[in-house]
Amino acid sequence: MSASDRRTESSRTSSSADTADPERRSFLAATLSALASALVGCGGSPAPVTKTAEPTEPPLSVPSLDGLLPLAGLRWLVLANPREITSIPWLVPFVGTVIPEARFNRFAQGTAVDLRQTPEAIVASYATNEGDATVELLRLASDVRVVERAFRDRLSTEATRAVDRHDLVRVSGKIGRSAHAFAAIGPDVVCFQQAGSIQRGPCRIATLFARGALSRAARAFSDASLRALAERLGPAPARAFALGPFEGELARGARGLLAAATAIGAAARPSAREGILLSIAVAGDFSRTGEAASEELVASWKDLAEGSFGHLLGLDVPVMAPLPTHAPDAVAIAVELDPRKLAKGLADATSNEIDQIMR
Repeated sequence: MSASDRRTESSRTSSSADTADPERRSFLAATLSALASALVGCGGSPAPVTKTAEPTEPPLSVPSLDGLLPLAGLRWLVLANPREITSIPWLVPFVGTVIPEARFNRFAQGTAVDLRQTPEAIVASYATNEGDATVELLRLASDVRVVERAFRDRLSTEATRAVDRHDLVRVSGKIGRSAHAFAAIGPDVVCFQQAGSIQRGPCRIATLFARGALSRAARAFSDASLRALAERLGPAPARAFALGPFEGELARGARGLLAAATAIGAAARPSAREGILLSIAVAGDFSRTGEAASEELVASWKDLAEGSFGHLLGLDVPVMAPLPTHAPDAVAIAVELDPRKLAKGLADATSNEIDQIMR
């Protein structure tokens, strides 16, 4: 790998600025990353195997990717079904506006992962003692061994490889100065981690969960607020969740609603009118203030929509105005957006990040 390549790979872990504030922008970039995960990896020759596998073990099975995510340290997560999204004919041109076909092709050539054919993907952020870490879990339509080799070929230094069992392989090392980890779990699941602790981080924990270890450790959706939001929002091609408590600028978000919120979630799905139906829900104790809180959520949406960032995404000209609902444990709104304006705005706001991710 050339010095120029290493600088390019190292820059993927840095944050960029756009029209939104850093926290909101990070959350937006993560949502896009569910379709274009930073699946970067190794480089150099294969490292020695540190443990031999037992060929007689029954194959690993991963019923749901979110079952591999630990709750401890979780900040936010994004779940997506890229293959479902790219199989909706009228959505394809708008996906292409945000991520051109040539970028998908280059990404597939470099990582052995065609995101357009990926049936399940998760991106999650964790706060750890060693710093923030980002983890990506993918269920693949391609060969995990080929993906491992592509990852290994891009590590620059400190490459190590461990075979825990015949269908569970871990690889780690550095790209530039940043630590990266990879795991192939069973026949069709891979995990990538950037930064944080390689030995005790979320990717390592995912492999232990897959083996049935750490049975007492909490998984992501064992949190009552996240689980309730997931049930309220229902299945969707793209969903995002952030876990409270929220502090600083985030606590002042949604006109102060987030200060007392335990979690926030959003889901995007195609509508019958070929629009994008966006649902947003805030979890908390609204047993006495539900109606007032739902009105505040609508007002905070209008604040966002009427700002420069909202105008860029077309939030100020929705197909359907926000519809509020409330319950004792959550307040929510649903709004239908124009996919043309949304795709154009996302492309303008995130083109630099997507270009770096998809190289």
